Amino acid sequence: MRSLLIRCYPARWRVRYGEEFLAMLEERPLGPFDAADILLGALDAQLRLRGVGSQPSPRRGFTMSLRLGGLAAIVGAPLWTAAFVIINDGLESADVRAPALMLVAGSLGLLVALAGLSAFQARVAPALSWAAFALPALGTVAVAIGTVGVVFGTADFWGAFFLGLVAFFVGSSLFAIATYRTGVLSRRAALLLAIAPIPLIAGGSGGGFRDVLILGGLFCFTLAWMALGVLAVRQDRAAVAPRPA
Repeated sequence: MRSLLIRCYPARWRVRYGEEFLAMLEERPLGPFDAADILLGALDAQLRLRGVGSQPSPRRGFTMSLRLGGLAAIVGAPLWTAAFVIINDGLESADVRAPALMLVAGSLGLLVALAGLSAFQARVAPALSWAAFALPALGTVAVAIGTVGVVFGTADFWGAFFLGLVAFFVGSSLFAIATYRTGVLSRRAALLLAIAPIPLIAGGSGGGFRDVLILGGLFCFTLAWMALGVLAVRQDRAAVAPRPA
């Protein structure tokens, strides 16, 4: 995987720095954040055509990935939740195209957040970090398939839709556990994200008090993601802020 990631850099850059960069990457486990960080650095090198004169700048890539992950969490979580509520309230509606697209967009945003905010988790629990990313990724695919099927009026696709939601919630809980273990971002927000699926699952298909459970779980899910996103953006700003002379 490391060799494939390095191949994304310009050829002249790889000739000069490839072996050194590969040796550095082999000294530590890679997580979703690292993969995103390397890809962002490679994209930057390709767009700017820096070639031989460009050495990797891990700190710049680190802050860029952390900032993108934080912003994606702040935007993606409420978008995802709003789409979920609209679709859940309009199951009988013939036109769910707009909220379906919102849900897919929110899912993609949270995937970016999962990658961008997993900078520290992979150092402690790399397998858990990858599982926390892989499950929501598969869930996003299932949600996309389910929503496309619903758009075309095929009720059989609701199974894929809800399976994707379960995968997304489980992956978010795994991410919360890894985040809690590292303690770099807020452990309170991580704990809130970890317990969010409990009232959601307890609410089942809704109705009466179960609707309150579902809304409570969605509120915890959204609030936790947004809190983690805000903290990540603050850490990014603190990292790049100029120090007093």
